[in-house]
Amino acid sequence: MSNFNKKLSKRLQLNHAYGQLIALIFVPIMVLASVGTVLVLNETSAAAKSQQRHTAAALLTRYEHTASNLLELVERRPEQYDQAQRIMQNMFNERYLKRAAIIDQQGRVYLSIGYRDTRFWPQIPNMVFFGPVTHNHNNIYGQRIQSPLHQAAWLVVEMDNQPLQIAHYRVFLVLIVTGLITLLLLLLCLNFYSRRWIAPMYEIRMQLQRLNADTLDQHMVINSTGELRLLQRDIANVVKRLHFSFLELKEHTEQTEDDLRRTLDTLEVQNITYRQARDQAISANQAKSVFLANISHELRTPLNSIDGFIHLMLRQQNLSNEQRLYMQTIRKSSAHLLALINDVLDFSKIDAGKLELETAAFNLEEAIFDVMDMLSPLAAQKHIDMAFYYGDNIPEIVIGDALRVKQILTNLISNAIKFTPDGEIIVRVRMEHDDIDQCLLHFSVQDSGIGLSGTDRKKLFESFSQGDASVTRQFGGTGLGLAISKQLVQLMHGHIGFEDNQERAPTEKGSTFWFTAQFKTQEAHIIDHPEFPQLQVVSYLAHPATANILRHYLENYEVQHTEITSILELFSRLNHLSSKENTWLIVDHSGDTEALLKEIRQRYTGNLAVYGYQMALEPNMLNEYRARPLYQPLSRSALIQLLSNQPIFEQPPEQFNGRGLHVLAVDDHLPNLIVLEALLSELNVTTSKALSGQEALNIIEQRIEQNEKPFDVVFMDIQMPVMSGIDTTRAIRSLESTLDTQMRLPIIALTAHALADEKQKLLKVGMDDYVTKPIQMEQIIHILNQWSKADFDHPPQNDHQILIDALDPTILDWQQSLQLAANKEDLAYDLLKMLVDSFETELGEMEQLIELEDFPQLEHVLHRLYGATRYVGTPKLQHVTGEFEQFVSTLRKERRKADADFVQNVLKRFEELHLTIREVEGAAKHILSEQQ
Repeated sequence: MSNFNKKLSKRLQLNHAYGQLIALIFVPIMVLASVGTVLVLNETSAAAKSQQRHTAAALLTRYEHTASNLLELVERRPEQYDQAQRIMQNMFNERYLKRAAIIDQQGRVYLSIGYRDTRFWPQIPNMVFFGPVTHNHNNIYGQRIQSPLHQAAWLVVEMDNQPLQIAHYRVFLVLIVTGLITLLLLLLCLNFYSRRWIAPMYEIRMQLQRLNADTLDQHMVINSTGELRLLQRDIANVVKRLHFSFLELKEHTEQTEDDLRRTLDTLEVQNITYRQARDQAISANQAKSVFLANISHELRTPLNSIDGFIHLMLRQQNLSNEQRLYMQTIRKSSAHLLALINDVLDFSKIDAGKLELETAAFNLEEAIFDVMDMLSPLAAQKHIDMAFYYGDNIPEIVIGDALRVKQILTNLISNAIKFTPDGEIIVRVRMEHDDIDQCLLHFSVQDSGIGLSGTDRKKLFESFSQGDASVTRQFGGTGLGLAISKQLVQLMHGHIGFEDNQERAPTEKGSTFWFTAQFKTQEAHIIDHPEFPQLQVVSYLAHPATANILRHYLENYEVQHTEITSILELFSRLNHLSSKENTWLIVDHSGDTEALLKEIRQRYTGNLAVYGYQMALEPNMLNEYRARPLYQPLSRSALIQLLSNQPIFEQPPEQFNGRGLHVLAVDDHLPNLIVLEALLSELNVTTSKALSGQEALNIIEQRIEQNEKPFDVVFMDIQMPVMSGIDTTRAIRSLESTLDTQMRLPIIALTAHALADEKQKLLKVGMDDYVTKPIQMEQIIHILNQWSKADFDHPPQNDHQILIDALDPTILDWQQSLQLAANKEDLAYDLLKMLVDSFETELGEMEQLIELEDFPQLEHVLHRLYGATRYVGTPKLQHVTGEFEQFVSTLRKERRKADADFVQNVLKRFEELHLTIREVEGAAKHILSEQQ
């Protein structure tokens, strides 16, 4: 009930019996009286009007013949008008007649009695009898009269309505008197009812209000009659029984208190037992945590050695292809085993509630693309198309845990690749909810794989479970990936779920995994799209999703875009396509790419890009046909880089050189020391080894006593027998405090422990940083850069480096030679020497072929030389040789004989090639002499 209804009930006392009685009697009677009054008034008014109508009709009928004669008399003998008027005056003998007249249809009055102002007569309807017509508070009636002179004339009378109103008022007065008498009778009845029922009930209520626990035995006075007397007597009996029950309850309560006291004593004894059991459970949980830490160390320690030795072996140059394949397989298995260990440890940390998310600003689009780029080789092996759509309304920079977002996406995308034999995988990101300083994003990974049945979905996100046993047997896995992802999503205040694509569209197959995550945002930032209104792009992409994404991006960049759907349309378009700098042709890597590029270059010589996976695009083939790669999946930055015509590869970072650094490595596992020493030696870092904490402490004390330079960095293993890494660190810090110098060795914890609070515990005991095994080369370089005090970032250049920097990069680019040789300097020297040694033979053979005009064989020799230049950084020579080969090939393609102009051009190009070869020989002589 609303507050208004409650206040109204309270004011009218409707919550009491008397008020309810009044309401129940008066309201229906008032409603009935009102309805009856309205009905009686309406009926009496209708009856009076009907009676007046009949009176008027009778009057008109009686005087119809007289009026017809009077009308004829007035028309034929106008001088008899006064006599006709006096005859018509006899109509006033009729009751309630106010006036009368004879009128035609045009409103002309021939005769009238009463007041003579004819303007007050209403318009006559064309009817035999009409009325009532209300006029001047009276009713007008009329009847057509028959006249030989007039076809349409009426006798009209005005009847007085005052008798009707008087009858109406009389009925209304009778109704009021009847209502007042009824109200008086009701009040008398209410008075009797209140004295008979309401007053005794009020008295009973007051007696009940005076009752309490102490007055239950008092006698109740009974002074009512009839049914209320019986009710009051029953209440008195109930009170008596209640008194006896209260006495029994009091006795029972005392007994219950004694029983409760004894029960509490028993519960106290049980609580002591439960407390002991809880302490045992806590101890067992701590033992589990210690076990996880120990098993982490025991598993990661040999993995560190395995991974390190594999890294060192792969850097050897004398491995055969079969041996290198074996080493790559071992490395993949080691990485897979490490991923399984990380999944188990992550699950244990989540289960223990020790996993905490970091919050830092990061580029979300780059993070997602890094995951897809990392997994693209797996998709390329199965020929699965990948696409990535990033909504325009999503901010570029968000605040959250980038590592855990990548971990979730890695699990979902790798599962999609694993369970998709062929087809496509599409990753989408859209805005779910946007607020002032935070946003909720929706991520989805759609695949066209095998899907899941309805019964398997229920246990999909459970720990250590997969769809079914056959899936585990066929595809492998621990079943922890989705369980960990679910926990991480919950920590990000989101949800994770699964959808069957067939439920959305019966023709589709596969599944879609989605999750939401909440991120904090900085200032409102809209993605600033670059604009290329002068560019024209013609694209031929077989994957519809990628084509849609490319179309969307190019629309944002205001690029003139033309899509082609077939090879025949592509070749037809190429004949009319401009080869200017502002035109780009983007084709798909599918089928025989080399044949496609060859056909394209015969029709089009402008900018060309090939879209496909990096491992499927051969650089030599792209260089041969002057095409740029556009790697799959398509990224916004790569497309902007292509449209801006920026270089594909960034300058390689400056090589780290740790010459002059001295590092102490402490580990009780000798293979780990060997691996760490080998990795540091590649960085020109001097390493001292210690197999225990005591040995490391002795080495440091000995160097201090001999006044030798202290170590730049100490890599300290944590779990060692006799003296752990923590104890050794405390001893080193204690030793430093006794010295006068302000020496402090940077001690880096090199451990396999992986619990959440491990880093904070190690920093508290005096360590400076924390590295988890297996250690990688990038981690070592980062640690040495951060904690070493030596100036090794820019070592002095030797004469060989000065000589290389002085070379013309268009003649001989030594950095490009190293890149083409996979950064193997010995291989780069060998390739350069082989190229230089072949120059004399190639020049002599070409000169002889030109004299014989054997141009098909000359084209073959030029192609062989051009192929050799692609493995050495000689840009100018490669360009000159390629153009020379293309010029000679025109003779074969056009199927014509060589004329004098053709031979002259061949000689000119041969001289240019000869000069370029001499330049390369001069530049290579210095490098090869330095190598010897």
